Amino acid sequence: MVSATEDRAGAGRTAYSMATAARWSEGVLVGSGIVGAVLFGAPERHSLVLSHERFFLPANSRRAAPELAPVLDEVREALARRDERAAADVIAHRLQETGWDPDRLIWTDPLAPIAQLDWIVEGVRSAQYERRIALDGADVSVSWSTPQGGRAGITVTAQRGGNALVIEVLSEHDGVGRLLLGPVIETEPGVGAVDYSQFARTTATSGSREQVVAVATAGREPGTGREARARLTATSAQTPSSGGGWRVRLRGGVPQRFRVEVTTGGRHVDVDPGIEAAALSRSVLDLGSGAARAERSTEEIWAQARSGDGAAERGVVELAYSAGRRNIVCSTGALPPTLQGVWQGTWAPAWSADYTMNGNLQLGGLADVLWTGNPQLMTSLFRLVLPFADHYRSNARRIFGLPGMLLPARLSTHGHANHLLRGFPHVFWIGNGPWFLRLLADYIQVTGDRTVLDERMWELTLGVLEFSLAVLEAGGEHLNPSYSPENTPAGRENPLVTDATADIAAVRDGLAAGAWLAQIRGDRERGRTWQEARNALPGYRIAADGTLAEWGEGWQEHLEHRHASQLHGLWYEPDPPLTSGPLREAALATIRGKLAWRAGDPTAPPGRMEMAFGLTSLGLAAAHLGDAESAHRCALWLARDHFTPALTSTHDAGSVFNVDASGGLPALVAAMLFDSRRDRIGVLPAHPAAWRTGRITGLTGRGAVILDDLRWARGSVSAAITLRPDGAWMRPEEGMRIDLPWPAGLVDAVGVEQVDDRTLRVLPDAPRQVFFDVRR
Repeated sequence: MVSATEDRAGAGRTAYSMATAARWSEGVLVGSGIVGAVLFGAPERHSLVLSHERFFLPANSRRAAPELAPVLDEVREALARRDERAAADVIAHRLQETGWDPDRLIWTDPLAPIAQLDWIVEGVRSAQYERRIALDGADVSVSWSTPQGGRAGITVTAQRGGNALVIEVLSEHDGVGRLLLGPVIETEPGVGAVDYSQFARTTATSGSREQVVAVATAGREPGTGREARARLTATSAQTPSSGGGWRVRLRGGVPQRFRVEVTTGGRHVDVDPGIEAAALSRSVLDLGSGAARAERSTEEIWAQARSGDGAAERGVVELAYSAGRRNIVCSTGALPPTLQGVWQGTWAPAWSADYTMNGNLQLGGLADVLWTGNPQLMTSLFRLVLPFADHYRSNARRIFGLPGMLLPARLSTHGHANHLLRGFPHVFWIGNGPWFLRLLADYIQVTGDRTVLDERMWELTLGVLEFSLAVLEAGGEHLNPSYSPENTPAGRENPLVTDATADIAAVRDGLAAGAWLAQIRGDRERGRTWQEARNALPGYRIAADGTLAEWGEGWQEHLEHRHASQLHGLWYEPDPPLTSGPLREAALATIRGKLAWRAGDPTAPPGRMEMAFGLTSLGLAAAHLGDAESAHRCALWLARDHFTPALTSTHDAGSVFNVDASGGLPALVAAMLFDSRRDRIGVLPAHPAAWRTGRITGLTGRGAVILDDLRWARGSVSAAITLRPDGAWMRPEEGMRIDLPWPAGLVDAVGVEQVDDRTLRVLPDAPRQVFFDVRR
């Protein structure tokens, strides 16, 4: 029997890369959750670019959502006759009437860089260069050979929840370097990017013991100005350099330590400093590849995986699992990870490096936290969303003319739904609010913590579902207008539709989650009302091509697209109609069809391997339907094609720095190996043939259970499971059911009995930790 604390698989693990990094987006990552730093460069010059989770540049409009409600009846009439072009024309005309440019996109305020620390050394060579990343901590180091035959290097460390980093410079031989804190000047454009450097004013000052860079902006609108500061301090007086900064003398074998503090004028929220060490080693995946124990560089392992080597393919999944969890923990503080986590090295970030809520955050940055041992990190989402309730009411009123709350598709510094173009009518996507309720309900079910459902959270729940039901009533029991991000029906000019499956599934799930939350609040009558409303929603459809329809009647499928929003009902607790019969087969046809389309050109755009969370959405749906091989294909593609030698992740295969795969890949692996409801759990629900043997530790699930240790090998499965006392109120009195992946007999157990050859049961009087070992 394996106890919860015995034989932790993750202690002291590191990985290393042999590549230098010419750009910040190729660097290695350090993060405290609050402050982020990217270390990049080569021996002659390394740079550490600094950012802060609350420093969003106030460069864009914060105007309230457009007043579209007066023309919505006309829009509905056009869509009812399947004339999406006329509907888009009506909206464009209304936007122009009210002073909006329908061809100009208003972006969210972008996450901005603050300062850059440079370490410059002359006359070095780059032989035997190495970058080492701690998989169980926030530390990174780089080292290289010196002309004297020794080694020199830099180590950067961060403490969870802090706003400072420690930089250590060391050489085995005497040497001299220059240390300079200055502004970030890079404006390498990302996708959909704007150059925001003009909005910031940076000043730099230097003394013998400190260097300071301050960034200030007045903001596009009155009262929105922001300030940020980076302050570098030395333990002893330093010699000024003629080129700026300090001339630092190194004595052989004696490290020089410096501290850089990064602050903003914003409100500080304490983050649990004790989470990091435990969080990063708590859940470890071992598929028997040997990658974690072999002294091979990440470049070697990934090259072997791309050549089809089976052990290396398992190795990249193992390493990406650990690296992805690390990236998310290190970039989640008081606020959740942005598209780029907490890291920024350019004034022209892709998609504003904001919180993109139509899938990136939920299926990317926060996808894994509930399931891989860190559910408390989900509270960062609550802190992001709750402050803007007035904006959500304004959105519902101005866009739809309805009561309640409409959460926008993008967030950073406000909650106004003002991000739209004719071809991207994000303001008509209503899924964000119901999606939020699913994550809230799952947080409570995983942690047992009901205190989060306070008055503010309940007010938000009421507002979201009031709006959802009002939309349904206003559309004549249909969702009209509706939108499936970011796809357009085949042969159509505009993506406005009726009854997008994504909206139907999200509202269905939101009403189910809301009904359960109402029970917690003791409001059973409201819970029954929401359950009845759920049953009145339009149903799922099977399209003419046999796939799960993405839209209502009259809109032709467009399967060849990066999004898979029609599968929303299979991402969490699967919606029962989708789990059996013809609808299940249609969902499987959608998953396999989209994977086949991607496989036709599996490269970054203009190829088809774009948008990592699209793979996560396909993989989660496949895992929840038991399609292990499709889920495995998604996991392998995410790990092999969307992670870099620096163990960062990318939006597209090998391009665009982005954390979506960092959260998505661990979430998918967890779903393949562990399934949970409040009353039952399942082990190896989507176990692929390629993972014949393996082990995973520290997964968390509904019913407030912890899968401390799961091991499997040829026909055998063993598991140690902790039943958290704070979740006893939601677990069935007769004990939780345990579903097995194949017929097997019980060999050994504590607190568990066998029901039949595919089912076990946790005994009602079981101890806090139970154990079972079954074999064919």
